[in-house]
This record gives sequence, C-alpha cells and structure tokens, in this order.
Amino acid sequence: MRICVACRADLRTDVRIGRWGLPHGTPGHQVNYRWTSLSACPLCGAGLLVYFDHDCFRQPWEEPWDMDWSWPVAVDGVQQLNAALGRCPDLLHPSCECPVHRSLRDSIESPPSREVPLTVALTEEGLPQVRSARMP
Repeated sequence: MRICVACRADLRTDVRIGRWGLPHGTPGHQVNYRWTSLSACPLCGAGLLVYFDHDCFRQPWEEPWDMDWSWPVAVDGVQQLNAALGRCPDLLHPSCECPVHRSLRDSIESPPSREVPLTVALTEEGLPQVRSARMP
C-alpha cells in the first residue's frame, strides 16, 4: 500500500500503465520485471507515479534486486487523468492497448528526471500524457 505524500492517507491505484516481464518466482521469469502505475489519494486528490524495477542478475548483496522510484503528481493532473480514464475498458490491466494506456506508456517511455514535478495533461484528442509540471 502506498501512502499519499501530501496528507498521508492510503492511495488507490487509478491506472496500471505498463508491465514488462514476469514477477520473480513465476514460471518463465527471466531476470527482469518492471511495472509503472499512477495512484491517487481519495482524500486530497494528489497523485503518485511509481516505477518498480526487479533485476535479479547480480547477487542480492551486490545490488538490490527490487527498486522503485516515485514522483508526486499535481492534483490538477490527477483530475485531467480521471477525465480521460472513462475511455479505458480495463484500468488495472497494464497491457491494455486502448488509446489511453498507449498514450500514457508513450509519455513515460523513459523515466522522468527525479527533480521534475509531474502532472498529467490532455492532448488535443483528449488522451492523457505524463509531463513536467513546469511545461506550458
């Protein structure tokens, strides 16, 4: 369970954006497993983008196998995201190929800089994209 960085309430997962590989211990797991999700706070509306990465190539005492990174997402960005999520048939299915999921995956193909606050903006087509909150 993730905790809201703004008000300390439990977050709910709004959308599982993507997943690659199989979890450790699952038949067919081949060293790497990663996923990305965007969660929102039901109390204050703040969001959190999370990247999780599992890599068991090295021994666990040489480098951690499981690491995650997170970025706060602005309240207005979470509102924009929620406006678009109604177009997705399965928000919690990370391999969904709907335009909403594809747009989100494309916008976070590479992890954002750690120092950049994030938001979600809608394209002209009404599709959500994760962006720097500093972009116009």
